[in-house]
Amino acid sequence: MKTTSLTGLALTLVMLLLVLLAAFVFLFQGRQQVVEQRDRLETQTADLQQDLAQTELDLAAVESTRAATADALATAESSTVLLDGELVRSQQEVDALTEQLDAASQTITTLQNQQEEVLAQPPEVAILSPTSGRIVPQGESVNIVLVATDPKGVTSVNLAINDEPVETYMPGNETLFTAVSPWEPTEANEYVIQLTAVNSEGISSRNATVTVTVALADAASRPAGDDNAVLRQDISELVSGLRQLPAADSDVAEQLVTGVLLRQAQQDDVTALVGSDRWQTAGAVGAAFDFAPADFDYAALLQAVHGTATPALYRPLSDEMLLLDEAESFTAVAQLGYVRQLLYQIQDQNFGLDQLTTGELTLDGALALAALSEGEATVVQENFLTARYLPLETAVIPETWVMDTAVLADVPPAIANRLLFPYEFGDDFARFLYEAGGYPALDDAWANPPQSTEQIMHPETYVADEGPSLVTLPDLQTLLGDEWTLVMESVLGEFMLRQYLAQQLNESQVETAASGWGGDRFAIYTNEADGSYVMALHTVWDTVTDSTEFAALYPNYPTRLFGSSGELQANGGECWQGEDELICLYQSEQETLIVRGPDMALVLDVVNAIFPAE
Repeated sequence: MKTTSLTGLALTLVMLLLVLLAAFVFLFQGRQQVVEQRDRLETQTADLQQDLAQTELDLAAVESTRAATADALATAESSTVLLDGELVRSQQEVDALTEQLDAASQTITTLQNQQEEVLAQPPEVAILSPTSGRIVPQGESVNIVLVATDPKGVTSVNLAINDEPVETYMPGNETLFTAVSPWEPTEANEYVIQLTAVNSEGISSRNATVTVTVALADAASRPAGDDNAVLRQDISELVSGLRQLPAADSDVAEQLVTGVLLRQAQQDDVTALVGSDRWQTAGAVGAAFDFAPADFDYAALLQAVHGTATPALYRPLSDEMLLLDEAESFTAVAQLGYVRQLLYQIQDQNFGLDQLTTGELTLDGALALAALSEGEATVVQENFLTARYLPLETAVIPETWVMDTAVLADVPPAIANRLLFPYEFGDDFARFLYEAGGYPALDDAWANPPQSTEQIMHPETYVADEGPSLVTLPDLQTLLGDEWTLVMESVLGEFMLRQYLAQQLNESQVETAASGWGGDRFAIYTNEADGSYVMALHTVWDTVTDSTEFAALYPNYPTRLFGSSGELQANGGECWQGEDELICLYQSEQETLIVRGPDMALVLDVVNAIFPAE
């Protein structure tokens, strides 16, 4: 039994060893397979990485080729654009040369026509001196300077006074003839000097006439014991010393005249003012901006406003100081008025006041310069009183303007305010400069005059040299056609823009809308056939916000004026239709445009000419 048990145990052990050996062999063979699989996977991975690297190299090569192809294509396209541009420019140059050739041909034709018209015209004659309206002291010699011209030659020139022949010249077929004829009037009277000429073809010129008044105004005719001459001399010296500029000028004729002659001189000056370009176009400006009815009588207004009595009158156009011949001495107020006239004389001979009447200044610029002139005169009057040069006790300087402000009560507000602007705003402007730098600051202001009413109303902008922006308008004549005529192109300015807006907007709206004005330009064209007009007002603002505020508030104006709502336009504007006209508003960044005209098509054409569609 024991042998059998041992044998069984040995067999069992042998079996276990065989099982372990078999397991070892199995595990060894499985590990070998795993190692072989690992090696194969590493080989495959290496191959894949190599393939990936090659693929990336191939992709980079393709990308490089694509970029090179794109550059080549862009270069080709750029070359094409340049060639197209050169072709367009070449065509434009050809077109321009063609237009220049056509224009030159038209110019030659026009010059030929003008030459024929000139040759068909009668002689031109003019009396250069004395000027019309001049008052000449009795016994004073006057040189009559005359000129006659005609391309065909002048054969005779005839000078007459009050229809009585004075001199006949025989130039001998000269194309330009001038002469000086001394004349010494012997009687106080009104004289009409007439000049005519005849050319080589026997054609007579139109009459050239000048009216002068001879008055008893020499020193010998003054009343005995007249103290006014001494008093005026004292005032003149005081004013000259106060202003630190000379008051006396040998070219200025100081004359004693009667009240009738002084009043006549005032009327003559107003007549010249009414005939100036600025007031000749006032009717068109008034209608286009609703300042006054189309039939408003500006001439009658100016005659009435400038009809107030004055003890002295300085006349810049003729360099004359007219003095009322009074037996009694000046009153204190009359002396103060004389101070103001002396200031005008000082301004004229030192800085020149002719620019206020020549029409070369814009509407806005003329108001600004007039404000400097009137403001300085008021400051000097104040200083004259402060220096105790006059026995006049007053807290407010009496108005010594040569204008009747009471007349303005019944005048449309915009027109009245335009006339009052130089006086009401000028003194604050001049005082601002004087307080900062005395009279030298005012001298500097004349050397560099204010360019806009904005600078007058806001003196700090003038001191900071913040002048208005230069705004331009295209020539609309070709667009509108021959039936239209340009009446006026100028600058409206901040002050008159405020007057325009105030007709339909309240005070707060006007303040917000007009603040930030930077510059403008307006043009008015009229059609004589039907009396219609086109007005364009192009304004530049200091900022986009200022422009936006104006564009937001201005629609109240045409809405209230026409009683109609605005209609948005396809090109971005808004238009309001009135009974027989319309108003359109456009805004672009810091710019706005208002166009007023008789029909939509015409207005849109004007808009496109000023604000071209992008």
